[in-house]
Amino acid sequence: MEAKIIRLIKLIGEEVLIFETFLQYLNRQQEALVNNNLEALQTVTRDQEQLAVRTTQVEQERRALVAELSVDLKRDQHDLTLSELTKLVSEPESNQIHSLQNTLLGLHEQISTIKARNDFLIRKSMEYINTTMSQ
Repeated sequence: MEAKIIRLIKLIGEEVLIFETFLQYLNRQQEALVNNNLEALQTVTRDQEQLAVRTTQVEQERRALVAELSVDLKRDQHDLTLSELTKLVSEPESNQIHSLQNTLLGLHEQISTIKARNDFLIRKSMEYINTTMSQ
C-alpha cells in the first residue's frame, strides 16, 4: 500500500504542476484580452486545450488509484478525500499529502479569481463588438 500512497503523492504533485501551468495560461490569456491580441489568444487557447487533455489523463489515473486505495483501506472511495487520507497514512506521507492539498486549494482560488476576470473581459469585449456592429 505504501507504494500506492507514494504514487498518489506523485500524481497530486503532477496536478499541482498542471494547475500552476494553467494559472500561467490564464494570465497570458488575460494579457492577450487586455491587449486585444488575437494571435496570442489563439495560442494560449490551444495550450489550454492541450493541458486539458493531460489533466484528464492524470485525473483518471488518480481516481483509479484512489479506488484501489479505498479497497486496501476498507473505505468507500467517495469518502476517501485527501483530508481523510492524511488521517489514515503515516508520516512523512501524511504531511506531504496535507501540503499538496493546501497548495491545490490555493491554486484553485487563484485560478477562480483570474478566470472570473477573464470571463468579465470576454463579456465586455463581446458587448463592445455588438455595440459597434449595431451602429
